[in-house]
Parts: sequence; structure tokens; C-alpha cells
Amino acid sequence: MPGKFYIVGAGLSADLISLKAVKILKNVDLIFIDMYTSILLGDAEELKKYIGAKEFIPLRRSDVEEKPHETIFKHIESGLNVAFLVPGNPLDATTHASLVVEAWKKGIDFEIIPAPGIIPNAVSMSGLMVYKVGKVVTLTFPKHGIYSEYPYDVIKDNDLRNLHTLLLLDLDLENNKVMQVSEAVDLLYQLENLRREGVISPRRLGIAVSGLGGPKQRICFDTLEKLRGLPNHDGPNTLIITSPKLHFMEEEVAKVISNVYCR
Repeated sequence: MPGKFYIVGAGLSADLISLKAVKILKNVDLIFIDMYTSILLGDAEELKKYIGAKEFIPLRRSDVEEKPHETIFKHIESGLNVAFLVPGNPLDATTHASLVVEAWKKGIDFEIIPAPGIIPNAVSMSGLMVYKVGKVVTLTFPKHGIYSEYPYDVIKDNDLRNLHTLLLLDLDLENNKVMQVSEAVDLLYQLENLRREGVISPRRLGIAVSGLGGPKQRICFDTLEKLRGLPNHDGPNTLIITSPKLHFMEEEVAKVISNVYCR
């Protein structure tokens, strides 16, 4: 009989993982860990103590996208219960959703263990109203000198409806590239220079969120030009372009949180 496949969300930090997730990790035969879509903050070694000192087997993007049978499913088909530990919420990344489809096609029993992810929490922890969030988009580094203008279009469209824009900043762990907030602001300035439609300006307000849930989380509310001067941060970075007209309560809460967490 084949075993069972668990896609387990680790949440925003190793010490914020759910009790259900810990119970499952204690009882499976193998634990793989995603090492390419995000960073598991906190003390992973401490987490191993909670679950009985099992080893985490790291997987790269190619392991999951190109050869999931050889790396994961063959063990389940041989009768082992296998967990795939994912930073954040499991199905926020398309590559993880594809594993669910593949398991279903193979007739493998699976269970998804949800956890807090960056998208809703970056907004709520910043003091913003979650129902005022527009389309989410990833801001990427230029490739071969070519800029993706899509984030500019998303911000422009969200602005028309007075919605916040959550920018997920480029993260390429396999090549050790983590976009910093200063780089993100510079990219937005470049896009404005290309388009010249008045969407981005140094005086525009935004919220920089990095290392959310970790011991050194940082949340800063200020103009883009001030955020551009923030020092680099180890954690995954997110930049929220706030709506053109902030609700007075949002602005008040954002300032309070920034006073405490902007460091």
C-alpha cells in the first residue's frame, strides 16, 4: 500500500508553526523542505528538536518541477509517509499546487496543512485593511536589460480603485539573490522613467515589510524615498504601495506599528 503525502506549511517562522504541523512531522517517515520559493525564518534546528530530530532533506526547484517522482513520489509509492515542508502557506506558490495535481493523478492520498503566509499578514501586520488590497504582483530584477512593466500596470490599476498594491520582491535563493527594498524603489523609479504616467513618485507612501514573523521583523511606513534608504535585511522583503487615499485609521495604525517595528 502506498503511503500518504503531506504538504505542510511552516508559516512565517520556524517557531510559529502550528501544533497540527508538528504532530504530522513527528510521525512521517521522510521530511523534504522547500529551499527555493522562500526562506524559513527562525531556528530550524530548534524545530527539529520538537519533531524528534528528523533531518530535513532540501529540495531545489528542479527537483520539484522536473523530477517529482524521483525525489518525492517514489518514496510514497513504496509505502512511506512523506512530508514536504514549505515556508509560509503551502499553495501560495504555483509549483506546490502542481504537486497536488500530480499526486491526484497518481492516486496518492494527500493532505494540505495551511499556515500563515506573507500575503495577508504583510497587510494586516502593517495596519492596513485587508479588504482594500488589490492585485498582488512580483517585482522582478531586469533580465538582459529588459524591465517587466507589468508591476507598474498593476499599481496603476489598483490606484484607480483606491486599493493597496502588495509587491512581492524577487527572490532567487539558488543564485543567492534577494531583492532589497532599496533596489525595489530604484526599480519603480526606473519604471516611472520609462512610462512617465505619474504613478510613482519619491513622495508616494509605502510600507516596507521584511523578515515578518522572525525575531528581527521590520515594518516601516514612510515615503518611497525614505524607504529607499533602509539598510539591507536578511528576511524575505515585501513592499506595499499604499492606496492613493488612505483611511485615517489605516494611517494612524501604520504610524504606530512603524514606530515600534521600523528598525
